[in-house]
Amino acid sequence: MKTVLLILIILAVAMGPARALRCHVCSSSSNCKQPQTCPASSRYCRTMTTVEPLSGNLVRKDCADSCMPTYSQQGQVSSGVQSTQCCQDDLCNERLYSAAPTRTLLSSVTLGLALALGLLTSAAPRL
Repeated sequence: MKTVLLILIILAVAMGPARALRCHVCSSSSNCKQPQTCPASSRYCRTMTTVEPLSGNLVRKDCADSCMPTYSQQGQVSSGVQSTQCCQDDLCNERLYSAAPTRTLLSSVTLGLALALGLLTSAAPRL
């Protein structure tokens, strides 16, 4: 009975309120940094860079519900070409050209369930 109670407590803690993602949200001709808390639906921090040789480049950073990264190869950039970088950690869109790949989400719920399953498996012979 104590094992079941322990598992229920672990699951309750793991399923607690999700923490909102924080991203830099701004628009500028250079690398801007303005941290903000994203809406609950946002899963990505996004950085979009538009190349405009005559009027100056435009950098836009925001929170996004979905994000599709796009890249341009060096030497093949023309006016109006846009690149988009996506990431999923707090304030991960700080750098202008982030090399950080999009990571797979390992939520606290998944972690809690894996821990509970491990406890159940180790306690099963005693039940």
